[in-house]
Amino acid sequence: MKINVCNVDEEGRFGGPERRIVLVAKALKQHNIDTHVVYPKCDSDKFSQELSRAGISSSALNITRLSKEKKILARYVFCFFIEIFRLFIFFRRHNFDLIHVNGSYQFKVALAGRLAGIPVIWHLNDTKMDMIVKKICLFISKYCASGFIVTGKKVYEYYIRGTSLEKKPHFEIQVPVETTVFDPSHATPDKRVSQAHGRKIVTVSGINPIKGLEFFIKMASNLARYHSDLVFFVAGAEFSSQKTYYEYIKDLVASSNLTDKNFKFVGMIDNVPAFLQSADIFVFTSVSESGPATVWEAMSMGKAIVSTDVGSVSEYIEDGVSGFIAPIRDVGALCEKVEFLLENPDLRQKMGEKARIIAQKNLDVSLAAQKHAYFYRKILSLRFQ
Repeated sequence: MKINVCNVDEEGRFGGPERRIVLVAKALKQHNIDTHVVYPKCDSDKFSQELSRAGISSSALNITRLSKEKKILARYVFCFFIEIFRLFIFFRRHNFDLIHVNGSYQFKVALAGRLAGIPVIWHLNDTKMDMIVKKICLFISKYCASGFIVTGKKVYEYYIRGTSLEKKPHFEIQVPVETTVFDPSHATPDKRVSQAHGRKIVTVSGINPIKGLEFFIKMASNLARYHSDLVFFVAGAEFSSQKTYYEYIKDLVASSNLTDKNFKFVGMIDNVPAFLQSADIFVFTSVSESGPATVWEAMSMGKAIVSTDVGSVSEYIEDGVSGFIAPIRDVGALCEKVEFLLENPDLRQKMGEKARIIAQKNLDVSLAAQKHAYFYRKILSLRFQ
């Protein structure tokens, strides 16, 4: 049976969830499932381009994302019911079988799907949300969600365990990685990284307080005191909503012993495999995650990894075997783990090889697509019982 899914994302800016939507929608075609992606007209050029490149049908609607920015928040509140009605009309007109909601804060999609009488699958992918938003999500999902996809055990514990939502169907699907693309045997090195003199320590992370970049900077500052040949790279988008944080981390670099020769912000990058290819060590310093896609991508690229103990990291990285895990906000532990890898290049290679095998076996997009297809059909079968 062919299934038509409408996957709606109220956040148009291209990041981890948007990349996941594109990857899974493309892979689901092999399971006789067509996905139509709906996204906001504002700030979605990159998202639109990636969908088009993957051959996925899509529509840009006037949808306002939830934001702390005053102008956007005012528009969100003012247009709340108008946009629910707009989505409701869109859903009914296209006769979708399922509505896929992305993120705990995307209430309008769930409400519109419920009004349209279409089963709603709510995709939960975080472990740190404003408490008011979380409570609204739990309340609305009680009446609107037919089932839940969670991106890790910690997400399930954060939102569902101990609530009435435990009675609803749920399924864990990790954020996927396209291991055939994130393949060290095929990637061409990014010249910005490969041409830098010295050993390269990199991270891929949006400029956001959740990502804990201040701890990456402090780690870099400490290591640079003892290793003059290290070059640190930060790749990630700079959003207007995070100007204050971006200024904070730039000031932190400026007030340290780091210089523009050994610490580089390279902004949003299109070719992540190329960026990772020339790295010696990948470091991830987030303070809260569910399933960190950039860690999985670094694993797939066969890199030695040091990551904070967030989300599902400890489920896929065995500390000291396929990577190192450090406590959250512990700069000393980060330095210790990276120092050990710097002194042991053979261990870096062995860890990277083991990490890639794990990524191929457990985190590839083909497996995620299989799980999505299974859960979609399960929800639809329950509808007709």
